Parts: sequence; structure tokens; C-alpha cells
Amino acid sequence: MKKILLTLALLSTVAISSNAAEKYATVNVDYVMSKYPAAQQATDWLRKEELSIQQFVLKAKQDIEQTPEAQKKAKEEKYNKELQTKAMNLRKQEEAKGKEIYSKFDAAVKTTAKAGGYTLVIPAALYGATDISDTVLKNLK
Repeated sequence: MKKILLTLALLSTVAISSNAAEKYATVNVDYVMSKYPAAQQATDWLRKEELSIQQFVLKAKQDIEQTPEAQKKAKEEKYNKELQTKAMNLRKQEEAKGKEIYSKFDAAVKTTAKAGGYTLVIPAALYGATDISDTVLKNLK
């Protein structure tokens, strides 16, 4: 989840045209996401789902080990299909949650940039730029 959000944040530099002098800001994406409840909930959810899949794999292995040799291949195929389905569903849900969080983050950055008169906001430390992470975090809530 963190990788998806960071990638999306890196792609979302905000440039707002203005006749005034250019004003730059940075946003610490990791900091904002660590304080943003929806991102924390999504991370917790992902960990829970990953744990569930790990438990599924362990139970499947135990079941296969206890299965007579003649039936092992059929059970392995059955469990592999289930595992692939679970993994695909998890990826889809993770992507959807990431997009939702990113959309809100992007809107908060744009709101903050516009309100502060910033012409460019980048998700990295830039010498001389103002860090607007706390204001973005307030706008997320």
C-alpha cells in the first residue's frame, strides 16, 4: 500500500499557474500517510488480509500432507486455484483502496497549494521550499 501511495504521490506534482512570484512547497508523503487514519486503516486491513492468506496456505499444506498420494495432485490444484483467486481479489481491493486514498490526498494537496498560493508542490525535500505536510494533513481530515 505504501509503495502504491508513494508512487502515486511522486506522479502528482501540483502546478498552479499564477502571475505572482513563484512559491514552492514540499509534502512529506510518508509523514502525512502515517498520520492519516484512512491510510492507517488500509494498511491494517492489508496486513489482516495477508495474514489470512498465509493461514490459508498453512492449512492447505497440512491438508495436502494428510491426503493419500493418489488425491494429492487434485487437492494441490484446487488450493492453487483458490490461492490465485484470493491473491487477485486482494490486489484489486488494495488498488481500489490506494486510489481512493490517493484521490483524497491529491485533493488535499491541491486545496492547500491553492490556499497558500504555491505554484509547485513536490513530494520531496527541496531546499528553500516550504513543507506543507501538516496543512495537507488537516485538509485530509
